[in-house]
Amino acid sequence: MKKILTTALLTASLIAAPLSWAEQKSEVDVSQSKTTQEAIKKEEKRQTELLKTINKDVSEGMDKVVKAIQLLDEGKEKEALKALQEATGKFDVAIAANPELSLVPVDSFVNIYDLVTTPDKVKEQIKQADELLDDGKVQDAREILSTLQDEMRITTVYLPMGTYPEAIKLATKYLVDGRVEDAKSTLVTAMGTLVSEDAVIPLGLIRAASLIDQASKLDKGNEKEKIQKLITAAKHQLEIAKLLGYTDNESKAYADLNNQIENLEKEIKGKNAVEKLYEKLASSFTDLIKKESNKKESK
Repeated sequence: MKKILTTALLTASLIAAPLSWAEQKSEVDVSQSKTTQEAIKKEEKRQTELLKTINKDVSEGMDKVVKAIQLLDEGKEKEALKALQEATGKFDVAIAANPELSLVPVDSFVNIYDLVTTPDKVKEQIKQADELLDDGKVQDAREILSTLQDEMRITTVYLPMGTYPEAIKLATKYLVDGRVEDAKSTLVTAMGTLVSEDAVIPLGLIRAASLIDQASKLDKGNEKEKIQKLITAAKHQLEIAKLLGYTDNESKAYADLNNQIENLEKEIKGKNAVEKLYEKLASSFTDLIKKESNKKESK
């Protein structure tokens, strides 16, 4: 049941150059912006792989339940009963293998909301929204604020093994007794007990990491100007993430990244080696991205 959904906000495209992400695209060439786009795709793939921890028996059991609901809607009670019995068999196997099962992931989604913008543009939009709110124009402000998403949203759906299998057994009993409507009602209620959790990774964080990686591969002696542009672009991406409110819970980590980037800028202008600074920055980005992806918001 794995699904990957990609949504573009506005008419966003990562083909735009990362430095101004729209208005200053001449600062970073197309090949570099393409590399940044690939970094987001790579992180999306990595997150999708991490979500493949779905319990096969539980997932197949839920598929059987969904099929049973469809069969009941078609008036095929006997086929639905068989599907429910097969579902119970799958759940029993999973519980026998691990009696401690509680919330088990059965589905996952990766949504990408890609915002083409600059720090100044974000500030301008926030100011406009504030002024509209002050004037009581809530819906107009909402239109502006609804576009201010620049993130990878990872949604995982969990099945509660403490209650769900028993509900399926009850629905099965109702069908055996000829109480079709009660069976349907029980199945619908059971499906409503599924738990959904979101984790959010700011795309600015992923872009900034990619830009620093690109800078690290250039020759400090001969390409200082190009390196500086990439580093500035990375700073802009972190600033956008901050302006959009993604740093609330990790403000210290973002501040540390900014400090590391500023130290890198100083060293780029000097004669010292910068390999260790790049390595530390890469590690800091990786740690923060992992931390963000592990945060869960139930809904």
